[in-house]
Amino acid sequence: MPNVVFISPKGGAGKTTAAVALALGLADRGLRVAMIDSDPNKPLVHWAGLQHREKISVHPAPTVPDIRDAAREAQRRNPDWFILDTEGTERGAVVLAALRPDLVLTPVAGSQLDLREAIKAAEMVQLFARRGGRELPHRALLTRVPAAVKPKMLKTVVEQLRAADVQILPTPLLEKEAFRALFHFGGFDALEANGVFGAAAARQNTARYVADVIDLVQGEAPRRAEEPPFARTAQA
Repeated sequence: MPNVVFISPKGGAGKTTAAVALALGLADRGLRVAMIDSDPNKPLVHWAGLQHREKISVHPAPTVPDIRDAAREAQRRNPDWFILDTEGTERGAVVLAALRPDLVLTPVAGSQLDLREAIKAAEMVQLFARRGGRELPHRALLTRVPAAVKPKMLKTVVEQLRAADVQILPTPLLEKEAFRALFHFGGFDALEANGVFGAAAARQNTARYVADVIDLVQGEAPRRAEEPPFARTAQA
């Protein structure tokens, strides 16, 4: 079953939001998802308590040694996909030694600080790949991208990521209040039922993002992130 790991050497980059969006998008396709929450603050555990989801289970692993136990517990649910959300520190990358991910994603907001940390994350992934003697696909995932404005800083971030040979997932996650509201209401159905602005657009954005992840995991030829990187989703 596909195994996707989210890592970032810093917090606040949108890592947990991206993990939740991926799980919800996969569940919308009828797939069962097991999520492992290795952040000591347990954000996914708290999110899961908002609304029961038949196709998504969340399993806490507050320390790295707990990850294997959480994975065994999750496997009893017969998931189609595994998603691991790590804490926002360099130590979070150690989980790459505990699991064998099919894809590693590092969320990147449009700032110089996030840029440096994304490059650092890519280097860590390459190091673990060399140690393990296997290919370990890694992508930067642009997050909090304005839907209709082209910030100069974001363009600079994209250019510098490419200069550092860090590949970028084609679809970014847009800056939408609906994504933040997931941690208040639980899922897209609840957002729409409560009239949260932008809920439908956030769901559409998520569907495109999930399609990119599935293509990568299934070995489809990756598309180059568009220039500007959010052109394909601006109309959403």
